[in-house]
Amino acid sequence: MGNKRKYYFTDGGTVKTSDDLSFLVYWCDDPKNKLSKSRGPYLNFKEAEKVMVEHLISGVCSWIVSYNG
Repeated sequence: MGNKRKYYFTDGGTVKTSDDLSFLVYWCDDPKNKLSKSRGPYLNFKEAEKVMVEHLISGVCSWIVSYNG
């Protein structure tokens, strides 16, 4: 029971594990759809920030959520 792991499913269908801080980018590009979309996880904040800013420049609500491994 002392085995603490987090599993992430990426866009490519591969599974990654990490005990480090990781970041997910969420956005909502359709006001009629109540569900948000996400991309990640990113281990580098600047990489996640770049994706978020691309959405914001396009006028799409976007935010970053950090997870502590």
